[in-house]
Amino acid sequence: MFKNKIAYAFILMLCSLNIHAITIDEFAQLDELRLKNFTEFRNRIKSLEPENIDYTNQTHNYYSLLRAYEAVMLTDYAESLKFSLPVTYYPHDLSLSFRAKALVANTLIHSRDYSRAFTYLEEMINQLDNVPDRRTRNHGLNVISFMYNRVDNYELAYYYSNIIYEGAESSAEKCHSSFNKIEALIGLNKDEIELDINSALAFCEEADEPLFGWLIRSLRLERLVKEGLFQLAVSDYENMMLQKGMLDYPIVRTRIYHQALHAYWGIYDFSSAEVLAKKILDESKGELISKPGLSSYKVLLENYRKKGQFEQALNYYELYSKAQSAYQDDRSARLLAYNLALGEIEVKNQRISLLDKDNELLSLQKDIYQQEVKQNRLIMLLLFAVFVIASFMAYRGMSGRKRFKKIAEFDQLTGISNRYHFNNLAKVALDYCELNAKPAALILFDLDYFKTINDNYGHASGDWALQQVVKTCRNFMRNNDVFGRIGGEEFAVVLPGCHADKAALLAEICRDAIATIDTTESGYTFPLSASFGVSSSDTSGYQLKQLLADADLAMYKAKQSGRDQIATYTHLMDKAD
Repeated sequence: MFKNKIAYAFILMLCSLNIHAITIDEFAQLDELRLKNFTEFRNRIKSLEPENIDYTNQTHNYYSLLRAYEAVMLTDYAESLKFSLPVTYYPHDLSLSFRAKALVANTLIHSRDYSRAFTYLEEMINQLDNVPDRRTRNHGLNVISFMYNRVDNYELAYYYSNIIYEGAESSAEKCHSSFNKIEALIGLNKDEIELDINSALAFCEEADEPLFGWLIRSLRLERLVKEGLFQLAVSDYENMMLQKGMLDYPIVRTRIYHQALHAYWGIYDFSSAEVLAKKILDESKGELISKPGLSSYKVLLENYRKKGQFEQALNYYELYSKAQSAYQDDRSARLLAYNLALGEIEVKNQRISLLDKDNELLSLQKDIYQQEVKQNRLIMLLLFAVFVIASFMAYRGMSGRKRFKKIAEFDQLTGISNRYHFNNLAKVALDYCELNAKPAALILFDLDYFKTINDNYGHASGDWALQQVVKTCRNFMRNNDVFGRIGGEEFAVVLPGCHADKAALLAEICRDAIATIDTTESGYTFPLSASFGVSSSDTSGYQLKQLLADADLAMYKAKQSGRDQIATYTHLMDKAD
């Protein structure tokens, strides 16, 4: 309340003095108001139209940045880019231009222009060390963490948000970084994060940061729903609705409605779930590509089906199918754009290295010309050396691009290596283990009765099952493990440095995790299991072909023994055949 009075006094002071100029400090006050009272911020920004204010270049760019923030919080991404893009080129205030780049990257992610978004992400990471003030640098770290959460790279998202959290000098900094940090922890399936949520809410309340407080409350709802604590989630949501402020932020509102929708459905309050679903769809204006929209169509489909209103149910089924397909395509596009951006960065770095080498050679050539102009033979030798080195560097650049083209060949559905890429990486890993006398193991598994899932529930459900299996198994793998999809529902993992017993333990963990996947999110309920075969260099050697053949034989034994289990290859299996 005290801070609101300061804001009103500030407005009255400007009106009474009838001034037509505004300072950077006054803009900074308005910037803080944006996160604390969005309605008042919007009213205030309306009075600062350029025709009413005598702007300098710096203050006009600050005004444009705040207008861009206003637009993105109202989900008007085109308007946000119109105001923020010009500020990214402002050369006289690095803090303003850096914040504008962060906002542009954030906006491009929301508007699904992923290729451009990750280009700005690279620029931000490269500029972090040159950012002049702590507040702007933390702002950039938060946006970087947010973007990594969007591509399911929760480890990096946690890393960047934790930089702010661990070095925080105020409760506001801890509050701002907690949202991305907790979202990453949820993505990593970490347990016992209630303490993190409660601490974050306490920091936000102490710092008077309502926007981030509401965002963290939405994560608490998400966690309760994810754990099946639907009644607690409903109570939490209804308590939120009694408080003021949430409805001021459209992005927050939709997030909270989305989780409350699942909670009401979980306690079989279908009418309340239907009301929230329609609210979400009204606010999304028919947008297909969003989790809240996808959930809303599914709830309305099931609700009308339960009522026996099959025509409406059919209409929502068609919308749900379109939304599900669009959402999966968008997620694949997001991951592909991220991997392509990484490849482009590698190529760019190679080009920069080549240019540096060329500059060094030109400098050397200049010195030699100045010192030994008359020594033609030496000059010819030098030119020949330049030609050879330039040709070699050009060859390396071309080879790098060819390598990147192969690396970019990922399986479009699951995001892991396809068979070709898997074979290449696996051979490299096995050769390394053989050369250094290290053990290696291979796990081969496929889904049981997968054709039945496709036949009974459709290929969309089958695709969903494959994606969930990969996502689940990746949680238990190391960075140097080679994971690939080598057939329709068949997967393989090469484990450098592992004996057969450790590989069998990992296979058992993955098998158990697959069997516990909740398939209701696909729209249907069906059993999901897999049979595993394990081979190792101890019995099969280091040749990929032999390891795959022996693991396949072991997997066949597992299926013969009843499926949903693992078998480790031994020479006795050959004799049994």
